[in-house]
This record gives sequence, C-alpha cells and structure tokens, in this order.
Amino acid sequence: MSALQKPEADPPDGGSVDADGWALLDSLRRRLDDQAAQGRKTQQQVAQLADSIGALVAAQRRRVRWINLNSFVAYLIFTILCGTGAYLLYTNRASELVTAREQAERERDAATRRADELAAKVGAREQGEAAAWEVHQLFERGKRADATTKLDHSGSLALSRTERAVLTARAKESHAAEVEAAYKNAIAAFKAGKFAEITAPLESALVGEPAGPRRAAMHYYAGIAYAKTGALEKAINHLTTAVAADVEHQDARYQLADALDRAGAFAKARVEYDRFATAFPLSPLAAISLRRSATLARMPGAAPPPQVQPKAPPPPPAPAPSVVPPKANVAPTPPPPEPAAPSGE
Repeated sequence: MSALQKPEADPPDGGSVDADGWALLDSLRRRLDDQAAQGRKTQQQVAQLADSIGALVAAQRRRVRWINLNSFVAYLIFTILCGTGAYLLYTNRASELVTAREQAERERDAATRRADELAAKVGAREQGEAAAWEVHQLFERGKRADATTKLDHSGSLALSRTERAVLTARAKESHAAEVEAAYKNAIAAFKAGKFAEITAPLESALVGEPAGPRRAAMHYYAGIAYAKTGALEKAINHLTTAVAADVEHQDARYQLADALDRAGAFAKARVEYDRFATAFPLSPLAAISLRRSATLARMPGAAPPPQVQPKAPPPPPAPAPSVVPPKANVAPTPPPPEPAAPSGE
C-alpha cells in the first residue's frame, strides 16, 4: 500500500487535470501492490522448495546409513557363519581325539585319588597303631587317667575293632581297680576317723560307678563324712541318695534324719525319725528316734532366722555309723558300736 494520501479535491474549475493525475497514481499503486504480493508468493515457493530439498537430502542420508548398516550386518553374519562352519568342522574332526584325551585324564585322576586314599589309609592306620601302643603303655605304667583321656580322643583314629575292644576292656578293668582301691582306702580312713580324707576319693570313685549296692554304700559313707566335717547340705544329698537306693546299712535313714535335724529342717527330720523307728523298731536307735521326733513335734517345721531362733534342746549325738563291707572284694569291718545314750528331754 502507498503511504500517500489522496488530497482533497480542488475546486471544480481545475478538476479534470488533477483527476487524471490521481488516477495514474492509483494505477501505479495497484501495480506496486501486485508486484509485492507476487514477490511474497515467490519467496514462499522458494522456502517450500528449500524445505523439500532439505527433506530429500535427509532421506537420502538415512538411506545411505541404512544401506551401510545392512552391509555391515551382512558382513557380520557372513563372518559368523564362516567361523561357525570352521569351528564345527574342527570339532567334528577333533572330537575323537578330545574324547580319548578326556578318558585318559579321568583314568589318571581316578588312579591318583585311589593312590591318595590308600596313602591316607596307611598313614591313619600307622597313627592308630602308634596311638594304641601309647595307650597300652600308659595303662602299663598305671596312668589310667591319661590313658582313658587319650582313648576317648582316639575316636577319629583308624583303630581296628580288636584294638579298640581290647583297650576299652583294659580301661574298664583299670577303672574298676581304681574304684576298688579308692573304696578300700575310704573304708580304712572311715574306720580311722579321718573323715576329711574320705570325701575326695569317694567323689572320684562315684564317677562312672554303675548303680548297685556298692554305689549306694559309697553315697552312705560320703554322707557320713560330710556330716562329720560340717557340710550338711552335701551330707543330706548323699544320704538321701543312699536311702533311695536301699543301702545295706540300717542306720542310713537315722543318719539322714540327724543331718536334717542339725541343718534346721525339723519337719523333714521328724518324718525320717518316724520312718526309721517304724522300719527298725528293735534297733537301739529306735527309742532315740521316737524321743527326738516327739521333741521336734513341739518345734516349728524349720529353724527360724538366727536373730529370732529359739533355744531348742540340742539333738542327741549321732551314734557312730555302721560299717558294712561291700559285696566287692573289701576287707570286713567290725560291727557298728552301740549308739550313744540319748540326752534328757
């Protein structure tokens, strides 16, 4: 559009000449507008052509890249196929040699394992033989504890069944001999009044001693010894076990009642006194038991604390326990002495 503005019309007297001029200018303006529109259209077409050419070039580039990729993939596939064919051919030709080599290696490994196993067995057998001989020598020298410990730790050694059975039997015999010796020494110390020397041998002898009359007698003697040395709790435990095992000594229950009485368990002591008097009414200790039971019946069931403990009459002194020889090879002991006279109630 032209920026010129149409002037106002002149007076009618000179109007024909000016009208022609303005008509010419209007015609020129329209032509300029047409030329500008044509230029814009041409510019748009050129831009469209450039875009089309750019798109064509990009498509051509993509096509070239795709062709190159296809060529590379084809080359790669061809290479893989050629390599696979060569590998299959090599494997087919070399399979027999590989199989033979693997079989030879397996046989070699099996032979090596068998040789190692045989060598290990021979070594273990030599160690077991040496250990068995060492255990035997320990038994011969009288070191039963060391021999037994070594025999217990020889479970992983390659001992023959005969060796293990012989050594086990020897260990049992040695243990029985030790228990017998400890029991005899305890009886001798008991008769001599050395009660402090009895407990340790008897406790050692009780380890592994099977249930029976001798074990019950061991508990009896250990309970008496502990009671004489003031260890009342241990004395009660051993005497309770002896009474439960039906020990041969008749005064075992009376000794248990006396230990309970001294420990302050008056109710339990009274029960044991009554049981003893009922079981052995002709025993000289029966009268003592009945009188002590009657005394305890007037007392509380247990000893009160020291600060409020009443002055109860002291229990009668326990008579000397009887000594009964065990069923094993033990020297006979003298009959039990007569019980002490009871104290006045």
